[in-house]
Amino acid sequence: MDQIQGSGSLIEIVHTCAATTGQEAFLDAVLPKVRRFVSAAVIAVQVPSPDGPVLEHVDGLAVPAEGTSVVANGGRSVVLTPDTWRAVGVEHVIAQRLAGHSGILLIGWTSQADAEAAHRDLNVVLELVTMSVSKMVCERDLADLVQRVDSAQHLATMGDYDWHIASDTNQWSDELFRIYGHEPQSFNASYERFLSAIYPEDRERIQAVHQQAYATGEPYHMVERIVRPDGELRYLSSNGEVIMDESGNPVRMRGTCIDITDRVLAEQERERVTERFQQLVDAAPEAIIVADSEERIVQANPRAAEILGADPSDRPLRDFLPQGIVDGRALAGLRQDGQGLVLDVATVGLRASDLSTMTALFLADARPRLEREAMATRLGESQQRRRQALEINDNVVQGLVSAAYSLEHHDVLAARSFVDRTLHAARHMMDDLLEPQGQQIRPGDLIRQHAAKLEPVIPVEAITASDPVVGETAHPRILIVDDAEDIRMLLRLKLANQGAYDVVGEAVDGLDAVDRARELRPDLVLLDMAMPRMDGLQALPLIREAVPDVRVIVLSGFNQATLEEEAMAAGADRYVVKGGSMRDLLDVIANVLHAA
Repeated sequence: MDQIQGSGSLIEIVHTCAATTGQEAFLDAVLPKVRRFVSAAVIAVQVPSPDGPVLEHVDGLAVPAEGTSVVANGGRSVVLTPDTWRAVGVEHVIAQRLAGHSGILLIGWTSQADAEAAHRDLNVVLELVTMSVSKMVCERDLADLVQRVDSAQHLATMGDYDWHIASDTNQWSDELFRIYGHEPQSFNASYERFLSAIYPEDRERIQAVHQQAYATGEPYHMVERIVRPDGELRYLSSNGEVIMDESGNPVRMRGTCIDITDRVLAEQERERVTERFQQLVDAAPEAIIVADSEERIVQANPRAAEILGADPSDRPLRDFLPQGIVDGRALAGLRQDGQGLVLDVATVGLRASDLSTMTALFLADARPRLEREAMATRLGESQQRRRQALEINDNVVQGLVSAAYSLEHHDVLAARSFVDRTLHAARHMMDDLLEPQGQQIRPGDLIRQHAAKLEPVIPVEAITASDPVVGETAHPRILIVDDAEDIRMLLRLKLANQGAYDVVGEAVDGLDAVDRARELRPDLVLLDMAMPRMDGLQALPLIREAVPDVRVIVLSGFNQATLEEEAMAAGADRYVVKGGSMRDLLDVIANVLHAA
């Protein structure tokens, strides 16, 4: 027991507690003295680790760390001696939890009697050790807190100050010195020294803020400009409060300062960009409006006000664009006065400074574009029709020339064959010309600019003409409607030679046909399709309205596949393609009249 016996001076322990800095060095130095002072066999500190409790600062008997796991709920307590400690002769163990995360102090004796003999001295020495450890933990935590605060202030470019008014001494944080462009703690920031760093034009205003705070005791906030030693201008945002004594006199002023230079410069740049953008928007030829997420107009340029008839700001977008926020071409819109608009609209998403969603809508009057496109389309169609017309003309000329050569050789059948093939090919080319995209022909599409005209080859005196007669006659009354004079002559001649029909009149276009039908009350109308002023599809229902019981045979140069369905739907009784034999036409006329 000689190796574990001996005494330590309490004075030495006190001196060690006062002189040693750093918790680890302190425990290394003081614990052997404590063990000897209380005549303990072993002393150690149990600290936690990822792999289980470990022993540090062990002095005295060599006790193994394995198997040592002591639980101390707080303060000092007698604990169950670990088996590994009993194996080396330790019988009695007390535990004292140390402050913070320092661990558990373990002291062991080889007998309970030794422990009881040291009880009085143990209370004193443990109080010294735990107080010293607590002090060191507090100092360490305070130093850590100061470091964290300094780091946080540095990251936030924020400093703090505490000015004692009576002594004119000012405690600045390290970061506040850096903000003002100085090394930390390089001078006493007296009020005069503080004012000297303020931008000259701001000094009077800042002094007035402080004087107001002194008089009222109210907290204050201000934005000031400072000039660093190198001449750099910085912007600060300061908050502070005045501390009063029992008599209501100001004794201290403390607060914080944040360097907001980057934010201020960014705002100034944004204002410059915004102003420039607004100038560009106002000068833009397009109408530009900005709508919020609720589709309410928050801004509009002068061009938008011009197109929409008034400044649309603060109005619902759908008052002017019923479709709302949508991209599109030739969209229907409305002016302030209710007049319709046709607009091309393009949208761009925006993010406002407050992170709200905005949409910029670029509006353009679509009518000039549509007119240009329509003109281009008409020009293209005109060129295409010109090529088709030239092709039709060339094919017709060649076919007629072949027919003329055949007639010169007295080959009537060959001439008839050439004429039939020429008519067939011409009709197909006319169909392609009339319906280049397979669109349905509507009334009015067949109005001609000029009437068809050929020089008459049949002497007029050869035609047995009868004067128009209104009223009852012995034969069916027929009205011939065609813009080609030679066609009308041939039809009148053929019908007159039959002796079974009375041709009561002729008409040169659709308008003339409606008037003549109303006047002459015919039994049958032979109606052409393509005519000036009003085409056959337009005239047909009007003729039926004027003479409800009249029969109508359409005579057209277009194939049946092109116009028959439309003609029959408009009120025709039959559809006959021009160019067939007169005998076939007479049969059709007889059948239609007989069916009546």
